[in-house]
Amino acid sequence: MLRHALESFEHGVLHYLDGSEIGRKFALLHIDHAIELALKEKVARIGKSIFRKDGKTISVHEAYQALADISIPEKPRLEDLHDFRNIVQHKGLTPDEHTTEFYVNEAYGFLKRFLSEELGIAVQSALPMAYIKSMEGKPSEGVAAIDEVKRRLRDAEQLFATGAYEMAVVSSFVALEVAVRQLAKEEKPIPMVSILRRYVDSGRLDATTWRRFKSAAELRNKAAHTGGGISREQARYAVDDLHNLIDDLSKIVD
Repeated sequence: MLRHALESFEHGVLHYLDGSEIGRKFALLHIDHAIELALKEKVARIGKSIFRKDGKTISVHEAYQALADISIPEKPRLEDLHDFRNIVQHKGLTPDEHTTEFYVNEAYGFLKRFLSEELGIAVQSALPMAYIKSMEGKPSEGVAAIDEVKRRLRDAEQLFATGAYEMAVVSSFVALEVAVRQLAKEEKPIPMVSILRRYVDSGRLDATTWRRFKSAAELRNKAAHTGGGISREQARYAVDDLHNLIDDLSKIVD
């Protein structure tokens, strides 16, 4: 199962590196599958079954439940990746370049840590060195992060203009994620919602901004979890709110 997980990840990175639209789709599908298999490998190693009574294997959500006693700080972002993968698979939408890059990098960071800390394997012995160099060669601090946020917001507007409303909201959420991470400078992955809540509780973001964020988040989750469509008006509202929230965050000094 672990070998299959690594092969799926390698295949996903191969698709990701080809830079094509179809490559981005398959990259997310394979990489999400790799994460699910890595989690199930850990479930098996702690002596729990990965099979249900009907003989089918457990879902990724059931795998997280089985690993409840193990710290997986990347879980919120991995669940976002799984939701995003569902949008791509079930609605046939094409992920944009920068959003795909974000989730692929998140998945790699998790896999590198999880292999070492939970499965006792160094990533250098599990993945081709060429892929490792490709994944670890991207800057992510300072001006680079600010430029990244701007790129993703531009992506969101382009997606909106083409009628890809669900993807426009997803891209805006990724931009917010990058902005929050750059501002908070947390050493360990912390859910974006927890960081924003902290800013609200300290008075650096007002409660109205928080409510508008939650409303935008509900639209994003509607598309990801239920496959329900988002109207043009709903997407415009969410994208604008998320853009305004990023502007508000830029005025906060931690």
